[in-house]
Amino acid sequence: MTPDSPGDNHDLRSDDDANRLRVRGPIPEELFSFYEERAFKSCTRCGEGLQDFPDGYRVSKVYRGEEVIFEYALCMPCLKSMFEESSEESKQSLMRFQAERFRFVTGFDECALCENTREGMTTQDYGLVGICLGDGLAESNLICGECMEAMSECVSEETRKGWDRFVDENFPGVPADFRPMPVRDPVSVM
Repeated sequence: MTPDSPGDNHDLRSDDDANRLRVRGPIPEELFSFYEERAFKSCTRCGEGLQDFPDGYRVSKVYRGEEVIFEYALCMPCLKSMFEESSEESKQSLMRFQAERFRFVTGFDECALCENTREGMTTQDYGLVGICLGDGLAESNLICGECMEAMSECVSEETRKGWDRFVDENFPGVPADFRPMPVRDPVSVM
């Protein structure tokens, strides 16, 4: 398998037969909706119940310091659809970026794309990502602000406009200087 041919649409590490997602524990409260004060129940894009998706869903949260500035949950069909709506240039660039940098670490203590630790980050911005199955957690990652910025550089103007529309339609009040970047799971904050 090459970096340009992801396997199961969950992340770049998996192939079709090996490493199937499996629940490793309960969803941690860090991935609960800050605004609803509970686990996410429905897909932000399509509105369907997340428990209904056998392939799971992704929760993404972006923090500025201790403040949640952006959060959402996407079912895998919506996540795949949004990725497919990205320009071919963006898809290739993002897959290459992740393939070159991904570190096989899980959890929220260190960045999945560089050696920054949560405690030692030089920026206040960071993202948490979880791949969930039902009410369980299968994968989790932290992405530091420096890597979020580097991923942003991989995205074409066409793709950025599409993700800006997603933000504008679903998240009034998000800081004007925040722009999400579409990336494959679980290494993604967007």
